[in-house]
Amino acid sequence: MKQYLLSVDSGGTYIKAAIYDKQGHRIGITHLHNQVLEPFPGRAEYDQSALWQTNCDCIKCVMEKTHIPADQIACIGIAGQGCGFYSIDKDGNNIRNAISSSDTRALKQSAELEERGINKTAFPYIYRNSTPGSLNSILIWLKENEPENYDRIDKLFSMKDFLVYRMTHNAVSGYGCQSASGLMNLNTGKFCPRLGELFGIPEMISKFGPLKWDHELCGTLTEDAAKSCALKAGIPVSAGAHDVTAAVLAMNACDPDVCFMITGTHGINGYIASEPILNETVKNNEYFAFPGKYLIEEGYPSSTATLEWVISLLFPGDSGDSSELYDRINREVESVDPGDSNLIFLPFLRGNRDNSRAAGTWIGLRNEHSRPHFLAAVYEGVVFTHMLQMEHIFKNREKPRKIRMAGGATNSGIWMHIFADTFNIPLEIVPNEEMGAKGAAIIAAVSVHMYPDFKAAVNSMTRTGETVYPRKEYTDIYRKKLERFKTIVASLDPCWEIFS
Repeated sequence: MKQYLLSVDSGGTYIKAAIYDKQGHRIGITHLHNQVLEPFPGRAEYDQSALWQTNCDCIKCVMEKTHIPADQIACIGIAGQGCGFYSIDKDGNNIRNAISSSDTRALKQSAELEERGINKTAFPYIYRNSTPGSLNSILIWLKENEPENYDRIDKLFSMKDFLVYRMTHNAVSGYGCQSASGLMNLNTGKFCPRLGELFGIPEMISKFGPLKWDHELCGTLTEDAAKSCALKAGIPVSAGAHDVTAAVLAMNACDPDVCFMITGTHGINGYIASEPILNETVKNNEYFAFPGKYLIEEGYPSSTATLEWVISLLFPGDSGDSSELYDRINREVESVDPGDSNLIFLPFLRGNRDNSRAAGTWIGLRNEHSRPHFLAAVYEGVVFTHMLQMEHIFKNREKPRKIRMAGGATNSGIWMHIFADTFNIPLEIVPNEEMGAKGAAIIAAVSVHMYPDFKAAVNSMTRTGETVYPRKEYTDIYRKKLERFKTIVASLDPCWEIFS
């Protein structure tokens, strides 16, 4: 019996390939850099051929590293970014570079949808407002700015659907990712001609493959794909998932009593619900991994990846061991008494939730401030930004009895304490591993009936770690600092237009 699961998680910064056994133990993992092309400010693209090749190289590396025989791989699971633009022409060739979900070229188009009342008309069908990274906004931009490429589109994909196509040569559309496209009627679960007409892109409704739930099989690995990945042809390939959905499965955060936070390039906050939130207080509602559940999500790229930029600024040329550097940063943050520093950091290097023109800054600088104060303000600013997003979710439900945490911040004890103190809710830390890859493996296990359903697979393949509790002596301090942070964010909001 084939006993191993191969998973691939294509993220915005790294591509990961991993092998798991049926119990969810990771046998091995490989990371390779996913090169983001930035031809102009605010643009983020991927060369689709390079994206596929990097996935192949990553799979080859993990197979060589683990020495697992290719004929022991039971299924391949894939996770990837949810929005963005990936396409091929009628001959199966790439039309242009993929456009990432973090790209802002369609800012004008998405703003016009709001100004013209189209978002309001579409909301009862798509359960969200269109953003620059939404597929519908990008397609409008392409029609206006690259009509020759727009006319060549034969098939549209999300990132993971594109990878499924390259593996199986079958064009499919995942329910989860495409429920965020702006072109699916979430009341019916079908792509909607009326939405195509509403957004001025009616030609695109017919460009999607058959819809598949995450656990449904989409075909098997072709001979050409097997050669590229150093695998055997015929391995089943599951439809896979939006990387956030995959991470939620790996965190075992499917219980509605539990909220989740993922700290990474994007700060992702949310929970799984039986009904969407349709009062427009929450940014994103999309289908979850299986019918009848919704991913309620708030997220923005203002989380712990901000620290990497700060490190390049405050520790230029540091060539020491990265773990030693992070340990030093944590010690410096711990050395600052949170009640003695009013320095504020806004981690809005790519805008914020409600204003894409917002920018990052330290505010309140004085002579007595030193590097530890700068770093402590960064840690706090990231936490406060997560809190601002989560407050939109708390408007629609009771506060959870606990929040399940994953991502880079969980490696820092002091950062976890700041999170717990600010939220005043216990945090359950998920053991540090690649959540997207783990979730894709869980989906693959269900696809080939290693488990009868997601509940059984998640319960058997996931684990939780320690719980971090709020410290009573600090909760009031961070409550006041959070209010100060909110005041500054609101006060500066009109100023960002000056910088645009």
